[in-house]
Amino acid sequence: MKRILPLLLLFGLSCHALLSQSFLTTQGTAIVNEQGDTVILRGMGLGGWMLQEGYMLQTASFANPQHKIRAKIEQLIGTADTDAFYEAWLANHVRKADIDSLAAWGFNSVRLPMHYNLYTLPIEDEPVAGQQTWLTKGFELTDSVISWCRQNQLYVILDLHAAPGGQGQDAGISDYDETKPSLWQSTENRNKTVALWKKLAERYANEPWIAGYDLINEPNWSLPGNALLRALYEEVTDSIRTVDTTHIIFIEGNWWANDFNGLTPPWDSKLVYSPHKYWSVNDQASIQWVLDLRENHQVPLYLGESGENSNVWFRDAITLLEDFGIGWAWWPMKKVEAIAGPLSVPKKSGYQTLLNYWENGGAAPSATFAKNALMELAEDLKIENCIYQKDVIDAMIRQVAKDEKKAFKTHSVPGIIYAPDYDLGPLGTAYFDHQAATYHVTTGNYTSWNNGWAYRNDGVDIEKSSDVVNSNGYNVGWIDENEWMKYQMEVTESGVYDINVRIATAGFSGRFYLQSGNSDLTNLRYVPNTGDYQTWQTLTIPNVILTPEDTELGFYSVGSDYNLGSFEFIKTGPTNSLDTEILNAHTLDASSIQLNLNKPMFPTGASANDFQIFVNGQPISISQVEADSINRKILRFSVNHNLVSSEQIRITYSGTLFQAFDSTFLQPFTLEEVENRLPTIYQVPGKIEAEGYFFHSGVKQENTLDTGGGKNVGHLDAGDYMDYVIQVNSAGTYEASFRTAAASETGAVTLQLIDEQGKATFLQDLSFAPTGDWQSWATTTASVSLPAGRHHLRVLIKQSQFNLNWFEFTGATSLEDLSIQQFRLYPNPGSGQVSLEADWQRPQQAQVRAFSIEGAEMWQQQFPAAQALSTVLNLDSLSPGIYLIQLQLEDGSQISQKWIKTQ
Repeated sequence: MKRILPLLLLFGLSCHALLSQSFLTTQGTAIVNEQGDTVILRGMGLGGWMLQEGYMLQTASFANPQHKIRAKIEQLIGTADTDAFYEAWLANHVRKADIDSLAAWGFNSVRLPMHYNLYTLPIEDEPVAGQQTWLTKGFELTDSVISWCRQNQLYVILDLHAAPGGQGQDAGISDYDETKPSLWQSTENRNKTVALWKKLAERYANEPWIAGYDLINEPNWSLPGNALLRALYEEVTDSIRTVDTTHIIFIEGNWWANDFNGLTPPWDSKLVYSPHKYWSVNDQASIQWVLDLRENHQVPLYLGESGENSNVWFRDAITLLEDFGIGWAWWPMKKVEAIAGPLSVPKKSGYQTLLNYWENGGAAPSATFAKNALMELAEDLKIENCIYQKDVIDAMIRQVAKDEKKAFKTHSVPGIIYAPDYDLGPLGTAYFDHQAATYHVTTGNYTSWNNGWAYRNDGVDIEKSSDVVNSNGYNVGWIDENEWMKYQMEVTESGVYDINVRIATAGFSGRFYLQSGNSDLTNLRYVPNTGDYQTWQTLTIPNVILTPEDTELGFYSVGSDYNLGSFEFIKTGPTNSLDTEILNAHTLDASSIQLNLNKPMFPTGASANDFQIFVNGQPISISQVEADSINRKILRFSVNHNLVSSEQIRITYSGTLFQAFDSTFLQPFTLEEVENRLPTIYQVPGKIEAEGYFFHSGVKQENTLDTGGGKNVGHLDAGDYMDYVIQVNSAGTYEASFRTAAASETGAVTLQLIDEQGKATFLQDLSFAPTGDWQSWATTTASVSLPAGRHHLRVLIKQSQFNLNWFEFTGATSLEDLSIQQFRLYPNPGSGQVSLEADWQRPQQAQVRAFSIEGAEMWQQQFPAAQALSTVLNLDSLSPGIYLIQLQLEDGSQISQKWIKTQ
């Protein structure tokens, strides 16, 4: 990761180059320019500049708000040198090069977090109580930022991040001092806030590159009904409008921006509501409340803060916001030694010494040492000294526009590919990792997406490495089964290669293989125990043939619990020094098989007559054999047989004319095993062992003490899932029984059907009470309606922690046998009003619920006891899309139907 001036991503210029110099305003639910064109603000918050926050400097445990950080510094170096440090901090943290870079990366705006004490004195220091003394520093810094943004055609949102007295008890974000009156406890502080905003508006009333004024950042104070908050907002608005009738006013709710109780309806014609979003799931349900706020009050939305998560979360959140026409600003641009932002400020040994002293005590560093360490930190704030983390910007800008991968860096073969330098791109395209983001606001469970907290911000776990052979200073660790990474590579010389793989582990379960495109380069390789996770050895894979057609290296983990450092490719000879041979073969689906060869082949020599395929010892006919049009190491066979997971499959080649690109011929082989990768198809009704999934994310297996023994799955966190293929013999309502154990926590799952496009249809939620021990087992049942046919069933963990041994579907009941005798939903497709007609055998209470295609409950209505239901459901609140409408009676009977809302 080079320290460079990051002005290279010029693709972003098109995002804002067409913006004309015009004021922004509001029009209905949109932010528009003077031409009436909708403008989606895409911005970065300049957090940590005018207001230091402890977590950004790694001081939060002993000094979180800025006044405490400053006090710590003054104790070491005195007031004069502390003033000099803060002057250097303000001079270096944000410069023209930073704003130029934001423009080059693709942003069209910045959010400027302001500390009031750079613009005016605290009320305690005013020479005349109740009057305002204005300071030049804050205005000069603001003028500079606006000038740099104007030159780059970037809009600026002025954000009062630290209001006079502090607007919240979360002191780190507002510099609140509990020994002094807060904003809410002092009329003088509120008057100063009003005066400050009037002064700012007066100064910038005619500046078109000011997008607007964000009056107070994230208030968090007990304000009954938010009455005092609204009163202050209205007073500030009135003061601004006496000098500036043009600019937008951005309003944040109480409790970290998201409680708008009492703040509606809007009191100004150019007002925008500005919630914040952190650590929640990225689906429509998570933002439905703000969409409702927008529609109900016809006011635009602007997400003033988000971030502090993984690249996966960033991409998904921005995509969600822009799909609904919501602008955003990410947080923050710079932090000390951090991966979740565009720029990481290096943490040198001198500053670490100060942190150690402040945290642990002991002998104080000398004033000279401390001053030098702090001034070094201030110097490293300059963008040219920061570590540019291009993966973050790529996720936020390019990946939102393009769902594809690109090279992280150039990989030439012969040469070395460092394991952490896998391609840039979305999860499932450039790499796959089971834990790729945290959603703890929604799930209640924090997830560490990069356990090593180094080098990159994806789900891949990267840490600093002690390896001195073929290392860039980092390794991939915490590797689990089914995780993988891809690397675009350029093979400059065809030949036979040895691949030296640097590995380290204290375990015995490491296994992996390598691919080129969709063709295996190697068979399964076992990782030897090296004695420690930072004791490195070279695992040499010999006789791998590479040609310029091999443009992508894929690393696929079959095992777990090992570290990976690098791949070194050493050419050992020409390709024709090795025979042309089968590498391996595997099933693709129920009617096709893939054969992987060690060399690219000429497709004209492939003949079905030269091959034989045997299933359980019996020959089956081959209907077609064809070479892959892109990867010539691959042959695909179509067979006249319905392959199933339990069958043993072998393949034989007896031909002589199938020729490789280097003029050698494929060597005959006999009864080579075909790996049967077909998933087990579970019959419904029937029992499914939990560990019998064909794919999973985040779960682990362990021995069970439950009756029958075997394995159970455990270590289940919210967001983990297990996938199974089921064959439902007849449609109906089944009794689903789940065998679970948990020491003390209540667990929960959501059952879903996954279609070919990956969309989920909700089936049922189940909750499991704790059993007192991880191996004390109990069975929980619920009714589930299943359609007939073959389906992809997902068991999604909704609440942890618990263990799961098996689940079973029994007691199918057809619609005719249910207490529900009729269920009719029309029109379908339809708009907001839909008629529902149903009747059942005896009077019962009924509940109708609407679920999104992702399984989130979006709407529900209760109906009193009756024996029939004929009603019109008002679904105007739902956005256009596909929903599952479910009717459930108090006896547990339920029936569901898909419904499409058109507008």
